[in-house]
Amino acid sequence: MKNIFIITGPIGAGKSSACKFLKRYGYTYINSDKFAKEIIKKNKGIRKKISELLSIDNDLSKRMPWKKIRDFISLNMNNKKSYDAIIHDIFYKKLNQHINIGIHDYVIEIPLVETIRQIKQKKIIICILASYKKRKERFTKNKHKNEFQFCSLDNLQQSREFYIRNSDYVINNNKELDIMTSKLISIVNKYQ
Repeated sequence: MKNIFIITGPIGAGKSSACKFLKRYGYTYINSDKFAKEIIKKNKGIRKKISELLSIDNDLSKRMPWKKIRDFISLNMNNKKSYDAIIHDIFYKKLNQHINIGIHDYVIEIPLVETIRQIKQKKIIICILASYKKRKERFTKNKHKNEFQFCSLDNLQQSREFYIRNSDYVINNNKELDIMTSKLISIVNKYQ
């Protein structure tokens, strides 16, 4: 039976690092942001809806305005919900199809813990958490973004308690990467 590990957590917690670590151990890594972008690029209907939502006068077939989309989403929760309503159903339909076809073990990075229930297969949810200060430091350093962007995106995410309640395992990632990865390996080894 294949294992499906979902790595979730708030912005800057270390989800990508955890996923890339497991990828080196043979897990097929799916980054939900990249997966969603590929779906958007290929789906004319979704591009049309995004174009209407953002009041853009073209079909977005030549170039996707990712920064404009990110800025729109981060303005407020209503914008985020409007955008998510366009994307999430088709995203999870495609993701479930992809997982069903594959025979590999998966590690899937999904920041929005509240949407994970749409994955139909048996899954193990691992939440990566870190302090607000550490997450902001990582975001502004590693992503070459500013504090305002971090705060805008962070305000749209669920609470720490919500992540904990909706996860099978929680790893605190306030220290060195090797501490987080050793905890991750001990969890994953339970399912081998």
